[in-house]
Amino acid sequence: MMKKSKYAEFSLYAAAVLITAVLFVIIWSRTGQWFWSQNPYNSYMLQAKSWLEGRLDLGRNYEYLELAIFGGKYYVSFPPFPSYLMLPFALLGIDRGDGFIAFASSLTGVVFALMTARHFIKSRPIALLMALFVTIGSNWLFCAANAWVWFIAQNLAFTLSMAALYFAVKGKAGLSLTFWACAVGCRPFQAIYIVLLLYLIYREKKALSPEDTPMEMLKKNIKCLIAPFLIAVSYMVLNYARFGSITEFGHNYLPEFTRVSTGQFNIAYFKTNFPHFWRLPFENGKINFFTAEGFCIFIASPIFISYVCYTLKGFIKGKDRAMLSIILICFICHLVFIALHKTMGGSHIGNRYTNDILPFIYLAVVFGAKGKISYLNALPFAAGAGLNIWWNIAYYTNNIPW
Repeated sequence: MMKKSKYAEFSLYAAAVLITAVLFVIIWSRTGQWFWSQNPYNSYMLQAKSWLEGRLDLGRNYEYLELAIFGGKYYVSFPPFPSYLMLPFALLGIDRGDGFIAFASSLTGVVFALMTARHFIKSRPIALLMALFVTIGSNWLFCAANAWVWFIAQNLAFTLSMAALYFAVKGKAGLSLTFWACAVGCRPFQAIYIVLLLYLIYREKKALSPEDTPMEMLKKNIKCLIAPFLIAVSYMVLNYARFGSITEFGHNYLPEFTRVSTGQFNIAYFKTNFPHFWRLPFENGKINFFTAEGFCIFIASPIFISYVCYTLKGFIKGKDRAMLSIILICFICHLVFIALHKTMGGSHIGNRYTNDILPFIYLAVVFGAKGKISYLNALPFAAGAGLNIWWNIAYYTNNIPW
């Protein structure tokens, strides 16, 4: 019986990985952007190679990349963690390591999504559906199927955030906070969710040792802070060495922000940007799945529909309102911060900036789903998966049928 159970569990994860990989192959067969293909927008790999050559800047300008210009030098303008992962490839002279990393991250993200679902859901088919719902059935697919600099960072942030959540609900503070620190080095707004992770860790630790005070818990788990602290210090040192500020990753020095008086973040952007979270894909009486600045998140990632429903259900039934409240507050804050940004993600399909939120609302969905599922999830999943496959093929082949 034990062997059958282990085999069934292995088959579950194998199915999740295989379904995702086959879908990527279908997309790549149309786009030609296989994970071993040369990546034209490889800022992180260029940065890793520059570091090994003893430079913090890239040595010259690459007009087709988003580079920060500071002190007459050109720097990668994004948080550095993806370049950490590319250092071994750069050391071995493998220029195409970013594609391998992106593919590995995508499959790992699906595995962690399934592991998180299995923590709450006993039914294997339902857990599998949930894991696929938040990945290939969402706007995640757009970023996961491509290793370009903008997308690989979101791909990694999703996987690392999902891992941080999984280990938090398991009460493994060290691993959770370490993965969270890595995620922040891909997408800085992931820092918002430290509150959620700390609550989840506290809840698990309190269940094991009810008599411990928060200070006693901290003393017992102080070693768990070493790795995330060192990772954070590496970001700060690198930022200071490049831009003279421990909090500056370089994005403020992009020409598109230095040319305007309102800069990268400004309240003036809110009025234009916030409606993009909800705008329907129609224009002048015709369907138009906008390829810039985003459209309705409930269409781009139907799991947001389930999130709203399960959150309302949870509040009504009184199921861990503290956790649901933290997720909701972080979700709203994240949306507001995105809307204060000058752009909403540039050229893309869906509303890709909101992909960074998916792991956290997913927690509320699998927590609320427990052992049953309804058409509320099944139908949006089918629609989301179909649309995202179509969008990717159409977008990357420049053959947009609408």
